Amino acid sequence: MSAAAYAWKRRAPATAGALRRAVAFALDSTIVFVLAWTITFVFATLGVLRIPDIDVLGQRSPAAGLLWIVSIFEGGLGLVYFTLFEARWARTPGKMVAGLRVARMDGAKPSLFESFLRNLLRLLWVTPFFVVFIALDAWSLRTTELDQRMGDLAAGTVVLDTRADLA
Repeated sequence: MSAAAYAWKRRAPATAGALRRAVAFALDSTIVFVLAWTITFVFATLGVLRIPDIDVLGQRSPAAGLLWIVSIFEGGLGLVYFTLFEARWARTPGKMVAGLRVARMDGAKPSLFESFLRNLLRLLWVTPFFVVFIALDAWSLRTTELDQRMGDLAAGTVVLDTRADLA
């Protein structure tokens, strides 16, 4: 969708660059990582969760089992975290620090479904073909007029620079 589709602005909106998006994602990913580890340790301590020993190169490894469990929590928790924050406040804590927000093409905050869809496609980054999907997102950020990654294109959203809104 082109910048002309923005009926709520007379000029094209200031979109977020890849670097600021990456900083926001790194901050949010750190939060999700810490939450996933905390949940894993609380559940394991309460006896609700057993950390499996996983065979790694012929050796039994509880550390590999721990990483496997944390990864499972991290994937689901990440999807919920990004979806709910963006649907409710149009930004995550990382986006808030970086001065970014998610918007629909009409400027409103995304719906729960739109937020879910844009973040669901990010889960492709943790598949065996992650290099391809990250490259596609990088390509779309560089080639779309509004600096949209594949999830933004699918959901009809864009990440905006909130600092430019104040100018």
